[in-house]
Amino acid sequence: MPDLDTRLKDAVRRRDQVADTVKRIEGRLEAARQALAEAEADCRSRNIDPDTIDTYVTQLEAKYANLVTALERDVAAAEAALAPYLKEIGS
Repeated sequence: MPDLDTRLKDAVRRRDQVADTVKRIEGRLEAARQALAEAEADCRSRNIDPDTIDTYVTQLEAKYANLVTALERDVAAAEAALAPYLKEIGS
């Protein structure tokens, strides 16, 4: 019988650990659901459909790339425009 008592205690301890783990995971799941709901509400407040956010992000990335390209082009043009003056002053 002592062996069964030990096995029982071990099984009860493990069961309690599993129950604690389940409670912890449920808490994390609820927090994640709440965070998702807040993020979706934030998207909607900015007139962005959370279901199509991938499309919106892709559009923003393309716009960002175009703006960086335009900035690089404008900086190169400014450098070219200043080059003759820099030659004259020896810089």
